[in-house]
Amino acid sequence: MNNKKYILLQILFVFGIVLFSLMDIYLYKNGYFEEKKITLKYNESGPDVDYKVYLKENDFFDKKYLTKEDNKTFITSLIDYINIEYNYVMQFDTKVNANYKYYIVATLEANKNNSESNYWSKDYRITDEKSYELKNINEYVIHNNVDVDYNKYNGILGSFKKTLNLNGSSGVLKVYMVINSEVSGNGIETPIESKLLLVKLPLTEMTIDASVETLPSDNVKEISKVIDSNRVQIMKSIGYIYVGAVIVCIILLIYISNRKKNANRYESELKKILNTYDSIIVNVKKLPDLTGYKVIDVLNFNELLDAHGEVRMPINYYRDEYRSFFILLNDKTAWRFVMSRIRIERK
Repeated sequence: MNNKKYILLQILFVFGIVLFSLMDIYLYKNGYFEEKKITLKYNESGPDVDYKVYLKENDFFDKKYLTKEDNKTFITSLIDYINIEYNYVMQFDTKVNANYKYYIVATLEANKNNSESNYWSKDYRITDEKSYELKNINEYVIHNNVDVDYNKYNGILGSFKKTLNLNGSSGVLKVYMVINSEVSGNGIETPIESKLLLVKLPLTEMTIDASVETLPSDNVKEISKVIDSNRVQIMKSIGYIYVGAVIVCIILLIYISNRKKNANRYESELKKILNTYDSIIVNVKKLPDLTGYKVIDVLNFNELLDAHGEVRMPINYYRDEYRSFFILLNDKTAWRFVMSRIRIERK
């Protein structure tokens, strides 16, 4: 490879590396490699709960039921059942598809007196599971009511205490709404599960105070997901190609540099031989025909010099693109030394 070609290749490789580097910096600064973050926000509000305490027939109350507006304290011996009406709203910040199921469950707990520690608890399914499928909505609403047989659970707790002689224990009935939903929107698919307390009722007491717990109105939650957009994926692929191209360019530069170095060594060694032994070397226009000769291939030029010292004949020199031939002829014997550019460049 001549110097002009070598220099031109070096310039092209360096230019390619610089160009790819500038392109990479530009794409990076302009956000082409940034991952995309998508979010789905939702807000649960409620449950807004209203309840009516239906009474057994008695001589004291004219009403069939009492509400929380009438009184929050109720006499247990007069309670027939409790009707709970509830409203729950789930809102999203974008259009979604939703499959949701819900049911009402009562949890009966037998606790130590004046303590949250419980001896025993058990869930009782009050309603069957109800399922709904909604498309392209921003919100869904659950509005329903359920009857709770207070005396049934009060009786279960009383039997538990009597059987195990736990007179020093208290009990509570907690009524929950359990919601399981699968929501998809804004590129996100996610399950959302909620267990919301509707009412909390003391058991085996002469009187009860019903309490209601609701979610705060600003109960906003967020689900996030980081994804690679098609553009990011393409840019990353280009980035990988760029890194590969730079590595290949560097390897090629090293390879060409080594070849150039070895090529220079070939020319240097050849020039040294020709200048030093010019008086015994004869340039020939074509490679001598060695048909009928006994050809002796020697490993280096010094061995050829030893043979020349014996026969005192000139050394024929011929060169092609990749090799230089030095041939010493005497009678029907030919001593031959071949100097190979390829062999030297591979060292």
